[in-house]
Amino acid sequence: MKILSIIPFTGYRRFWLLAINILALLILTSCSSSDSSSPFTPKNNLERKVFVLGAQVDDFGNLEVYVNGTDPNGDPLTVTNLQAASLSVDGTSYTDGDGSLTITEVVDGDNFLSLALVTDYSNSTNGELLFVGDILSGVLDNMPLVYEAQVMTFSDLYELKQNWSTDLAALKTAVTIPHSDRNKTALYDSMGVALEGDVGTTGLLERCRPAHMLVVFTDGDDNMSSVYTDSGLATIANDDQAVVIILGTSDAKTDVLTTLAGDHGAVVQVTDPFSLVAEVDSWSASLSNMVKLTLTSAIDISGKTLSITVGSQTVDVIPNSHCTL
Repeated sequence: MKILSIIPFTGYRRFWLLAINILALLILTSCSSSDSSSPFTPKNNLERKVFVLGAQVDDFGNLEVYVNGTDPNGDPLTVTNLQAASLSVDGTSYTDGDGSLTITEVVDGDNFLSLALVTDYSNSTNGELLFVGDILSGVLDNMPLVYEAQVMTFSDLYELKQNWSTDLAALKTAVTIPHSDRNKTALYDSMGVALEGDVGTTGLLERCRPAHMLVVFTDGDDNMSSVYTDSGLATIANDDQAVVIILGTSDAKTDVLTTLAGDHGAVVQVTDPFSLVAEVDSWSASLSNMVKLTLTSAIDISGKTLSITVGSQTVDVIPNSHCTL
């Protein structure tokens, strides 16, 4: 049976189909909550969060750090906010304009980001799945035109819907196509392929760009994987400082979602699909405000502790070895 309802809604038939699915979802959520001894607590650490999407030392020995984020109200940090950041090297801070650090808006010449989108379409995600195509399309719309992306889906097996591309129209088509129902879920193995690659596709961490971001929609359930584990995936992402954004269904396993997000990512798990759309839309608007911090090669960073501070938020910086394009 095909699930056609993630195609953009038009006409009364789609409206009633959506209403029926939402009603069923709310009934299931209510039943699930009544059986639980602890109430559901929405989780959204996209708010008041600075994301270091990646860092590298360029061909001239300069440190480049790519950043975006949100303020304490969850609103996108503006370029002006991010230009007020400071970069610390073993406790010594450098700011924009002091001759050592420059903070600039990401421009068309900066081919800096690889973005992987992974969607769980197993039976238990059907309610929220109606909205996922629109959510991911919104993420793509807000990205600066300096990225490449890949689209994968999974249930019992991963499926490559769109290999690495900079074609926005093709990517938006890939995230809105219908998927079939499946009962089994290979979440960990599918996410592992998205990160590290497999036959026929390269993984996110193999891409020749300094910054990486993975967005995964899932209920956190896995009953098929044989290669990867949740903690193993977190270690892989942490070692590369890849930002992993986990969009969870309302009844998802929160502990699993948190583990998969790792140290540099975030989890959104809210009570209903409409709230999921609202929270992700607010955050994705910040993607158009990315900046690059460049620390001159005159500052020796070898073996030193690096961090970036924006307002009250301080985030570690770990330069990786990815090449530039």
